[in-house]
Amino acid sequence: MRAKVVQYIDLLEKSGTNLREPYVAPIKGDKYKGLWELRVRFASDITRVFYFTYQSDTFVMLHGFKKKTNKTPSSELERALKYKLDFERRGTDE
Repeated sequence: MRAKVVQYIDLLEKSGTNLREPYVAPIKGDKYKGLWELRVRFASDITRVFYFTYQSDTFVMLHGFKKKTNKTPSSELERALKYKLDFERRGTDE
């Protein structure tokens, strides 16, 4: 699974914002505007990696988890949002 996640991150890096479903999808809801998920499936396992676009050409990977239910747990969404807001608050170019 780890190798496949790295492969999808590489694909995102090469394709940029042109990459679409089934590889990526925006998180729905005004609260989560700007958050995206990288959608990785390997056999019966599903992993999601949350990210956002920073300064139009950089993707900031926030948080990944193994998805075990049909609906993404709100705790995972909140964690990704918290990390995004923290990154933006610090205003770093790192």
